[in-house]
Amino acid sequence: MKFFRSTSADAHDPHLTALTVRQADHLRDLVGQWHAARGEQATVAGDTLRVPGGTTALYNLAEFVRRADPREWPRIVDRHFTALASARAAAEQPAAPDDVLRRAYLRLIPDDALPPQAAAQFGYVRPVATGLAEALALDLPDSVRLLDDKDVAAIGLEALRAAGRANLVNEPVTYEATATPSGGQVHVLSGDSLFVASKALVLDEVARSLTGRELPADGALFTVPSRGHLAFHPLADHHVQGAVNDLAAFGLGAYQDNPGPLSPRLYWWHRGTVTCLTRIDDATRSFSIEPPEELLAVMRRLHASGPQAPGA
Repeated sequence: MKFFRSTSADAHDPHLTALTVRQADHLRDLVGQWHAARGEQATVAGDTLRVPGGTTALYNLAEFVRRADPREWPRIVDRHFTALASARAAAEQPAAPDDVLRRAYLRLIPDDALPPQAAAQFGYVRPVATGLAEALALDLPDSVRLLDDKDVAAIGLEALRAAGRANLVNEPVTYEATATPSGGQVHVLSGDSLFVASKALVLDEVARSLTGRELPADGALFTVPSRGHLAFHPLADHHVQGAVNDLAAFGLGAYQDNPGPLSPRLYWWHRGTVTCLTRIDDATRSFSIEPPEELLAVMRRLHASGPQAPGA
């Protein structure tokens, strides 16, 4: 099974691969101009902005602008760096521990979201599966920022994770159970919250709350293409093979078309462990689904079980 991402006739930039070379150069110019207009010395090269106060990766900004009309790029750049400045200012004002715990959330981030030069400040961040990592975020009135090791040490990692998990479970979303072209059912979460996709970290509790049922013993397939989307299919009946195709197609399309891209991959949640099922060939820009033998055995068994009563 292969799913192909559209490509442009223009060469992609080697550093900001979401953009063509021409687009990436234009974005770097806009970033430099934004800082120059504020009297800040800035160097923009490759995928990184360097200012006297530190460095900032441009990956997320590149993903934002590639989906927008080029005439909107200056406004997007302004909004992006204004929000970053606000978050930095807030970080300099120590918050009461109770306030931090009230605003803390577990958050899924791309596993390459932290540039190498910043990774040492986020040693607590842990991998979830290929393409995904778990961090802690602070939900501020006008921005969201990741907590670093100093923030975590001030309160305690376990206390923050417990609070972040509880807040994530309670975060409101829009929920819909929808029939797919293959005849199965996919549960879709969406919304304006920046933590919709992060609910995959508490998928068992989410499924129980929204569907009224526990996830099956075999787990569920899911995809988190953007921060505002989570789609999953419980492994409960013979529709599993169709669900693989449906979710993979949904994940790839939503990854390309929505702000806050997270991962185009398909995943298997099983007893709290997440396994990536997607193999990405960067040379051919192709995606293939390669389930492990344990999941293949589940799929064969469910497929052989034949039609059952609906409700998966």
